[in-house]
Amino acid sequence: MSLVEFLSFTLGCTGITVIIVLSHLLEPAREFISSKSSFLNKLINCTMCAGFWVGATCSIWFDINPVLAGAVSALLSWSVSSVVETFNTISLYLDAYLEDGDDNGEKDERSVE
Repeated sequence: MSLVEFLSFTLGCTGITVIIVLSHLLEPAREFISSKSSFLNKLINCTMCAGFWVGATCSIWFDINPVLAGAVSALLSWSVSSVVETFNTISLYLDAYLEDGDDNGEKDERSVE
């Protein structure tokens, strides 16, 4: 397997993991599964856990060592979700800051109402 194929594999596994764990599309399915089992709740709400199992499962079709594929997929999935959550937190902070004005509770005079 070439480096490009391996990177494509890991990015594909990361995409599948992010869709499973973070997407609004699968939120009803995650809530249903979470109500049935606490173990599965932890599995489908953790990007590192889900990333490992997605990578290990997909490695069967690509003839890669499942432990290596799972570990790389879990690490990359966790990294991507951490970056996404960081940007989300920063954007929420900036939105709240822009809405509320400065720290003294005063509105910015330059804002248009």
